[in-house]
Amino acid sequence: MQYWFGAIACGLSLAYVANAEELLVNKVCPVSYERTAIGVLVFSQPWYHSSRYEASYTARDNATGVGLEIHLFANRAGELDLDNIAQCDQYRMLQVRNTNRTLSKGETASQIDAPANAREPFYDSANLEHGRGTHLTPQDDRDKPWQGRVERISTVGIYDTPFVTDAYGVSGEDIWVQFETCVVCQRRGDIDSIVGCGSWGYVREYLGGDDWSEPEFTGTQCLAQPTKQYRQALSSSQYHHYPYGEDWH
Repeated sequence: MQYWFGAIACGLSLAYVANAEELLVNKVCPVSYERTAIGVLVFSQPWYHSSRYEASYTARDNATGVGLEIHLFANRAGELDLDNIAQCDQYRMLQVRNTNRTLSKGETASQIDAPANAREPFYDSANLEHGRGTHLTPQDDRDKPWQGRVERISTVGIYDTPFVTDAYGVSGEDIWVQFETCVVCQRRGDIDSIVGCGSWGYVREYLGGDDWSEPEFTGTQCLAQPTKQYRQALSSSQYHHYPYGEDWH
């Protein structure tokens, strides 16, 4: 697996690279504002877990979900205290989940990936696993392929470990879950901009009876702009009002 080739190619400081040796990179996506690169969005190699336990890079027979860490690395043009050409006050992660299985009452097939009682729609907010700058990975390591808390350094990063158990399956149908993760340039008192996105997900194949396979990661794709489905999920959310391209405050 390649380590930080994308970060180095984008001119990010060696300090980032030296402190992030243990992060296995799966995909590096561009982050730009008005055709100027302001950083990269880095998706880690996926791992597998059983309902947030027994995490490993190789899927066990009882695996029900995947795990991924996603980091924004802003370059000089994107750093808030340097050139900051996009005039951002803060970078946020805003994620939409699409699935053919609604997992609890009140959820929809396409929705902002944040709890209904969350005060903000962003993934890098309270009650969800995230970090900024030099930080330690989340305390809960039961659904992570490492033990203890290891150091990461990025502009902002999130740690997501979704899963779908067999109980939510429908006989004869595969279970699929897809995420679209975007970086939001947040501006106080002005409209926000979405400056980079990537999609990723997994499928659990129907095996017959009441059985589904372990998750198969479907890969990560870079997106030049948010999809129509993503924009619709933002505008139609019943819990979090975030009109696309407008000041959400």
